[in-house]
Order: sequence, then structure tokens, then C-alpha cells
Amino acid sequence: MHESPNSKGPLAGIRVIDLSRVLAGPYCGSVLADLGADVIRVEHPTQRDEVRTWAPVVDGMSAAFAAVNHSKRGVVIDLANAEGAGVFKKLIASADVLVENFRPGTLERFGVGHDTLLGINPRLVHCAIRAFPAGTAGEKLPGYEASMQARTGMMSLTGEHDGEPVRCGVSVVDLGTGLASVIAVLSALRERDRTGRGQLVEPALLRTAANFINYQIAGYSLANVIPERYGSGHQLLAPYGNFHCADGAVLIAAGNDRLWAKLCEALALYDSAGNMPYPMLALRIANRDAVNGLVGAAVSARKRQDVLEVLIAAGIPCAPVNNIAEFMSDATLERAHVLDTLRLQDDKSVTLAGPLFAADFLPIHRREPPRLDQHTDEVLRELGYAETEIQKLRGSRAVG
Repeated sequence: MHESPNSKGPLAGIRVIDLSRVLAGPYCGSVLADLGADVIRVEHPTQRDEVRTWAPVVDGMSAAFAAVNHSKRGVVIDLANAEGAGVFKKLIASADVLVENFRPGTLERFGVGHDTLLGINPRLVHCAIRAFPAGTAGEKLPGYEASMQARTGMMSLTGEHDGEPVRCGVSVVDLGTGLASVIAVLSALRERDRTGRGQLVEPALLRTAANFINYQIAGYSLANVIPERYGSGHQLLAPYGNFHCADGAVLIAAGNDRLWAKLCEALALYDSAGNMPYPMLALRIANRDAVNGLVGAAVSARKRQDVLEVLIAAGIPCAPVNNIAEFMSDATLERAHVLDTLRLQDDKSVTLAGPLFAADFLPIHRREPPRLDQHTDEVLRELGYAETEIQKLRGSRAVG
């Protein structure tokens, strides 16, 4: 078995076949690679993962592809080719986990449906990522980040109060489903340890979105109230949101009476008689615009850093409203491995998000994402193919 870059991680010795595309499945695979699994990325020879073309692309390397495919090995197999399907079956026989996000029925058309896979490898954990769970109205439909946010009501919660619903700028449903898939795979491996049997797990974009709007769902069920959007604010708290200083915005979240009292003192919001305005949360909610106007007027002429220093000293939750470059300028993020610089070919590098957690048992050593077909011959040799057989497979376009 090939050793992963993190061969001392908790998943060392586990082989994962990543047959997925775009974000959710590949992100799952990258997290499993961080945990020490040997993750083999399988792609079609011509119908390549579209993320390879997502800008920016530098010297053939897409930043988005690197973000969710680092530390994997890459092979090319055509499952529609009978010999290619044979190679894939041999690869499955060597594996512990398969991650895929085909539409239902696709693997069956290739002759490698779930029952066939378990016949080849009864201990296989099959993670089948879907858009919609079986039994739902959309179970045969494809899934996309924006359409799932729109369908579930997530978009209705995003945007300014008087504006149109908008897509959340981050692909929260796709990446959240990737994390759900990691949880599912680890749970299934634990169940396999207990029973000795392989497992089928089916994370779904719809399930992820529902879990991300969990308390809004509960609130509507309990009180029959449809939640609204409040931009950077909060329906139930005030003041809570972005406030503009002379040189940029700050997020201020003084959502309870104790924090409001501190904010009034820090920003001198008391009236001329020394009274605190709107001392109760219910009053601040009922007079949201007036409350926000008071806070906004108090910070509008001041430098952002000065305001932040005053608020932090007073213990008031706040943050600069940064862009990505401003966030990444914090040198402590690299030292703490919140960000991780990955060396690429030709002395180039790319900065990625670091591992999801820190632990003594999790030494992180990442490698660059695979170029298309980079490790096909290497993996075939591990499966026992001779050089003449490899060249024959390449000649028939089953691989490579």
C-alpha cells in the first residue's frame, strides 16, 4: 500500500478511491488525505473535472482544483471502456472507501453499481453523494450550489432587508456536504470495524442545506413565522451588523442588554441627562433603525482601527469587515496552520486553508494536487499490472 503524505495520521493504511467531481466529493477526499488516507483520484481521459478550468489557472494549475485535491494521487480510467472497467474493479478490490457523486443509476450503467462493488469488496465503504435523498421529489435531479440555496430558502435569508434574495458568496452547501461525507465515511469505517461488513452512506446537498437552516426550520414549525433577511444584521438582535467608519466597516454584535450597556459607555451613546437609550432588547428591536443610527453616527468619523481598539477593550464582539487579502495578511494564520503554503512545481506555491483541527496525532504534510494522469502507471503497478499490460491498456484507451 502506498504511503500518503500523512502516513502517521489516524487514517494511515486506508485507501480511498475518489471518483467524484467539482467540490463536495473532492473536498471530502482532501480532508481524508489530511487524516492520512491514500486518496486516489480517478478521472475520465477527456471529460475532465470542470474545476480544473476554474480561474485563476496558473501554468495549468487551477487554484480551486488545488484547494480540494491536494495530497491525492491521480489516475485516468475510462469506465465506459470494458478494459477500463476491469481496471477500476481491481482498484476497488484494493480499496477501503469509494467516494462518488454520480447521479443515481450512472455506476450501474458502467456495470459497477453498488451491489457489484460489494461483490468485489464486501468491506467497501461506499459514500454516494447525492443532490436529493431517495424518496424526495427531486431525487433524480442534478444538484447545484445556487439552485439548492434557492430551493431550500437559504437564499431568502441572505441579502439586505429591502433587496432581492442572493446566493451566499461561499459554496456552503457543497463544502458542507463534503464535511458531512467525511463524518459519514468515518462513521462507516467505525461500523465496519464493529461488524466486518462494508457500508453504504448517502450524504446529500439537500440534507446539508436543511441542517444549515436548522433553527429557522424549527422556528417556522413552532411559530408559523417565515424568517426574513437582514443583511449583516440579525432578526432577533440589535445592534448587530456592519457599521461604517471613516476608512472601512466594522461588524458590531452587541446583542444583549449587558453588551449594549458596554457599547453605550464605550461610544458615549448616553443622552445629555446620562440616560441609556433603549435599555431593553425588545425596545432596540422595535427601534432598530434608530439604534443603528446612533451607533453609526458614533463611529462614522473615526478610524476603523481606533474603533476596534475601543470595542475590544470594552469586551464587545466586533471585527473588521475584511476582504480576502486583508484576512490573509495576518502572519499568525500561517504559524497556527490556519493557512498552509503548498509548494508546486517550478518554485511556485499556493496558499490553502489549513486542516480543520489541530491535534498531536495529526502531522500535516501535503503535496501538490495531481496533474491529469500523473500516477496512473504507478497505481497500476501496485495493482500487479506488468509494463506490457499497462502499455496495452493505454493503447486501448482504457487508461491514460
